[in-house]
Amino acid sequence: MRNLALPILAIFTLILLSIACKKHVIQPQSELSKLPPATQTGANTFGCLVNGQAFTPQDKSIFEGPVLQCNYIYTAGGYYFTLLVGNKNSDNSVTGVNIETDSLAISEGQNIPLKIYSSGNAQGSYVVYYNTGGQNAYETNNAVTGQLIITKFDAIKQIVSGTFYFDAINDKGDIMKITNGRFDMQYTK
Repeated sequence: MRNLALPILAIFTLILLSIACKKHVIQPQSELSKLPPATQTGANTFGCLVNGQAFTPQDKSIFEGPVLQCNYIYTAGGYYFTLLVGNKNSDNSVTGVNIETDSLAISEGQNIPLKIYSSGNAQGSYVVYYNTGGQNAYETNNAVTGQLIITKFDAIKQIVSGTFYFDAINDKGDIMKITNGRFDMQYTK
């Protein structure tokens, strides 16, 4: 019996020690927590989830000018709003999220359907530009839609902030889900 008591005591001690020592498991950061907060100060921030993965401005892109671009201009008898974000990937492709209006003035508190790009409408898109010159474009249309909500519009300080979501479809019928979108931008005229 004595020969058996020592191993049992050792096992019992290990069990007690393992109960007493709590392991601190580091929880992975959620994709949603990787997005910037939804502010309204002109902080020049952008973020959304693309098929559940965080998408924020990162590296330089092939686009001329900034990776993060916001314009609101009056031309040809209408207002045009463009929000463009592009990220260069490790394979030299570029992914981009774009929201734009055609001949549509925006205002604070406005809910704008994202559908087909045409006069008086707005569209959301997600595009992969390949380094070989091709692209895979996913766009909203009249059947696959979304929503843009302007939460702040200050024409004096040139600040536009908002939230958005949309589904976008490519010519093969594949769908990208863009959710939890938010931006807080100083726009150029």
